[in-house]
Amino acid sequence: MRTAKQLKQEITNEQGHLKMPSLAFVLCLVISAMLWLFVSLAQEYTVNYDYKLSFTDMPPGKSKAVSGPNTLRLTFKAKGFTLLSPSFWESNRTLRLSVKELVKFKGENLNSYQFTQTELTDYLKESGDFGEELVNVESPTMTLYLSK
Repeated sequence: MRTAKQLKQEITNEQGHLKMPSLAFVLCLVISAMLWLFVSLAQEYTVNYDYKLSFTDMPPGKSKAVSGPNTLRLTFKAKGFTLLSPSFWESNRTLRLSVKELVKFKGENLNSYQFTQTELTDYLKESGDFGEELVNVESPTMTLYLSK
C-alpha cells in the first residue's frame, strides 16, 4: 500500500508542480463543456416573450393610438442559437405596428378596433419581422383606440 507522501510524489514533479495529467484533465473538461453548450444550443426551444407595443403610420385624421393591453406575449419556437440573436434581447422587445396595415380590412372610419389572436398572429407572420420562429400571439384579443 502507498502512503500519502508517495501519492503526492507521483502527481508532482521535482519543483512541486502538478504533472501533465492534471492539465489534460482540465483541457478535457473545457472541451466537454463546450460540446455540451453546442449540443444544448442546437436543440429547439419554445419560449414566450412580452413585447411593448408602439403604433406608427396613423390613418388620416387620427393622431394617437392606445391599446389594451400595452404588451403582447408572443410565442416563439426556434433553436437556441437563433434565440441568442439580438432581435430577441430584452432591449429590442418593442413591437412597432402600422395602424394603417392593421385596420385596412376593418375600415378606416372607426375609433376603436378589436383584433383576435388569429388576426394578430397572421399580421405579424405576414409582416416578416420574426420569420418562421413566431408560433402565435398569446393574448386572446387586443383593442385599439384611435383619437384625433
